[in-house]
Amino acid sequence: MDKKEIKKITDYIFLKPDPQKADLALVFGTRHQEAINKVFELYHNGLVPKILVSGGINRVTGENEAKEMSDKLIKLGVKRDDIILENKSTNSLENVLFSKQVLDKKIGFDKIRKIIAVVKHYHSRRALMTLKKHFPKTIKLIPVTYEIYGFTTDNWFNNEIGKEKVLGEWNKIPEYLVKGDIEEL
Repeated sequence: MDKKEIKKITDYIFLKPDPQKADLALVFGTRHQEAINKVFELYHNGLVPKILVSGGINRVTGENEAKEMSDKLIKLGVKRDDIILENKSTNSLENVLFSKQVLDKKIGFDKIRKIIAVVKHYHSRRALMTLKKHFPKTIKLIPVTYEIYGFTTDNWFNNEIGKEKVLGEWNKIPEYLVKGDIEEL
């Protein structure tokens, strides 16, 4: 890859975080503490009054992601009543579809104007594209990202895991667009 191609991929895949006041944060399923830290920061700073944690059984740990995230957030000081669980999803599309059902039932989309999506930095575009496709168009979707695996937007191309993760997203997005699972931002 030359510098021009690296820049094109970087500019497309990595969305710029935009923390701001929102009705809630939706945390895409993960086993990584960085997601907990990021959403707790948003909650602690008063940017979100509610947190929806999404995720079923993790393939690596065998634990339920939503329950694990909820337990850790409560230990940090988040009120149990401020946490909403979606604990069945096994992939990003399910995170969105199952979270949509839970939110519609627990809050109602007529009461939601802005949602912060808390997501891995390299997964931010596809996550927001999935939300855009399936959530009401009246809701503003805001990316807030966290870094994992030791790579950043500036050095992913020099890191084996970074290349694998970023190029994986780069290759998945066109496939998911064709399937109709996501919508371009």
